[in-house]
Amino acid sequence: MIGGIAAKHGKTPAQCLLRWNVQRDVGVVVKSTSPARIVENLDVLNWALGADDVAAIDALNENKRFNDPGDFCVGMGGAIPIYC
Repeated sequence: MIGGIAAKHGKTPAQCLLRWNVQRDVGVVVKSTSPARIVENLDVLNWALGADDVAAIDALNENKRFNDPGDFCVGMGGAIPIYC
């Protein structure tokens, strides 16, 4: 799915996912020590995904969170979920 969108735009899958977030006004924090990867990460600002591409990526949502300490810190002193 993401690979097909990337091929269609001549970009990497990572660039497509970064661009998807940019188009939704979501702040994205990227990290790299590779100069080539830094340039690649910045090359998400001069093109756009089509509405069909955005909808396809949106459809991948399964409403799962992977950073909720209430789910992943069980037994570590009573962690409180991010969302109550």
